Amino acid sequence: MKKFTVSRVVVAVAALAMLANGIAPSSAATLRVPKTAFPACAVQNGVYCIESVTVTTAQGKVVPLQWVANGVAVPGQSATNGISFAPIAKVVKGIVKENGWWTTQYQREALAADTTVFADISSLVGTAEFPEIGARYDSATKTYDITKPVEAFSAIIDCWDSKTNTSSKQAFSSCYKGAVAAVNEAEVKFIFNYSSAALAAAAAKDLDAATWVDLKDLAAQGQQPAVNARYDATKKTFDKLIPLYTPVWVTNNSLINGWDVAGTPATLPTIVPVAPAPTESASAGSVAAAPAPVDPNAAPATAVAGATSAPDAQGVVPAPLAPNEQTAVMPPVEAGRALTGRWTSPLWNTLGLGSIGYDGLFVDAKAANEFVNHVFIDVVPTLTSAENKVTLAGQPGNKIYAVSLDSDIVISVKVRTGDIKTGVTVAVGVDTTVTSTVGQEFTTLTVEGTAVSVPLAKTSADCAGETGVAKAMVRQFQTLIIAQNDTSGFGVEGTSGNMYVGSNGVCSLSTPTWDPVAKSFSWTTAAPHFAPDGTTVNRGFYKAVIPFKDAALLWGLTNPADAATALTVSIATEAGGSSAAIAVVSAKNGNIIIDVSGFEYSKPRLTIMMKKGYKASNKKISSLAAPKYTITCARGASTKKVEGTKPVCPKGYKAVGPRF
Repeated sequence: MKKFTVSRVVVAVAALAMLANGIAPSSAATLRVPKTAFPACAVQNGVYCIESVTVTTAQGKVVPLQWVANGVAVPGQSATNGISFAPIAKVVKGIVKENGWWTTQYQREALAADTTVFADISSLVGTAEFPEIGARYDSATKTYDITKPVEAFSAIIDCWDSKTNTSSKQAFSSCYKGAVAAVNEAEVKFIFNYSSAALAAAAAKDLDAATWVDLKDLAAQGQQPAVNARYDATKKTFDKLIPLYTPVWVTNNSLINGWDVAGTPATLPTIVPVAPAPTESASAGSVAAAPAPVDPNAAPATAVAGATSAPDAQGVVPAPLAPNEQTAVMPPVEAGRALTGRWTSPLWNTLGLGSIGYDGLFVDAKAANEFVNHVFIDVVPTLTSAENKVTLAGQPGNKIYAVSLDSDIVISVKVRTGDIKTGVTVAVGVDTTVTSTVGQEFTTLTVEGTAVSVPLAKTSADCAGETGVAKAMVRQFQTLIIAQNDTSGFGVEGTSGNMYVGSNGVCSLSTPTWDPVAKSFSWTTAAPHFAPDGTTVNRGFYKAVIPFKDAALLWGLTNPADAATALTVSIATEAGGSSAAIAVVSAKNGNIIIDVSGFEYSKPRLTIMMKKGYKASNKKISSLAAPKYTITCARGASTKKVEGTKPVCPKGYKAVGPRF
């Protein structure tokens, strides 16, 4: 039985052949995925390009990277990027109800203006009449001159549930049912979105009834009014002040985006105790002088390795501190193969992203090989010379292998493709997700996850038996996206296309092999038995995510709440290998998750199947997700694709072709 496999350099041709035993492509759409690396969309805009790359640090900082071509220096960042962030206070009948709502100057100006009207626009959600920020309102026709594209309501976003404090991937229109527009002098200044029309209606009244006070000047002094403090509108003062609190998300974004944030340590004067009673100088209308802002790229004023300590009062120079043997030292890096550029940030080192020795990322996205249209995405570290020549950041003495990626950052890559329908995702990474968004002109694939340590083999012989030794250990992030609508595509007919497998055994990492007779899925994953030292045994993990809809189709598991007891996971290894491992089966967020870890390489085979005699229980899972479909809508020569659980064409368009 054939299967798909992933390799460090190339995806084997035979492994990408059509799976037997009931597996067939779900669509006959023709793809033309380029066999050469996709360029950055900023360089060559269109389809089949890399739209964006971001990294999220261990501290939660989301850092957007920019494409810098080979031979070009990294552009500097402006001091504020024109954005001024500060809090605003909500005052109702002279009493402070909220004191720390941080917004841009544009939002504060609109909120504080007496002429601003808060319009409930919930009835326009999902329609072609919904306005964009900056749109002008025509009171005669009751329409806006700039509106949101209808297909944007089908875009998948992170939807936050304040009741459960959790986030889930949903279509914009599923997450938000209501909206309020702040309109001043006939222009939409900003829009608030709400989970229901009722909440939006209540918010419109609440926003309109309140008095909003800009706290920027007060924050510059390190102060803000206390909740329940009384506000004197004539003097513009509060009767009780407290020390300023700046949320972490504000300070994170100020560093990354270059915002001017009122009251940050770089602009605050010396902290003095807050007086118990307000004074005229502490009013919301006062302004404190601030020193010049600090260059975010400047070296910190702290001791560095090799620096000479200053003598003490007796003129004695203290001995340098002994090195901490438990502290990791930045590994040396050697220039490898030439690259066309890198995704990086002017704040790369400031944010600690250069601590492992590389200075950016190169995203190699293209067809897995010349015979197929499956998309393979490989993220590697870069090294840039003084002449701005970009190369692979290679291991010293072994530069064909990259140095390891940072294990503490989350990498997100967004690429544009043709009309691809995902079948299954094979990932070399931790918690990798692939989100597919169908747009009017192209499909956008967003791949997000964290790199994982991979034992790399010098030859295929090192992947078999219990004597193989890894040539190198490299922390990698790779993703293979198998298309259903390619002529050699993967997909059991009727499945959702959102199945996922991930591992760190890349010698023979396969997609699920379905046995329709036994109703079992089997996977293989392989790596050299030993680490490069020849002694340490390599251990691995394997994770599979199977949507509820697919589990019902494949096994007849109509009640996903039974997953942990109805499904069984077995691990078979080669002679001498260990089958001791943790195998966890769970069901949540619309998926059955099989998580196996701790087994020894070289070549374990994992099988998941229904237990004999299973009978459905009465358990329930509230997160059972409804399947989503895509339709094509046409109006004359114009076409649009709409995705959703019950997709409907926008006004003036008609559905054409099949639903998939």
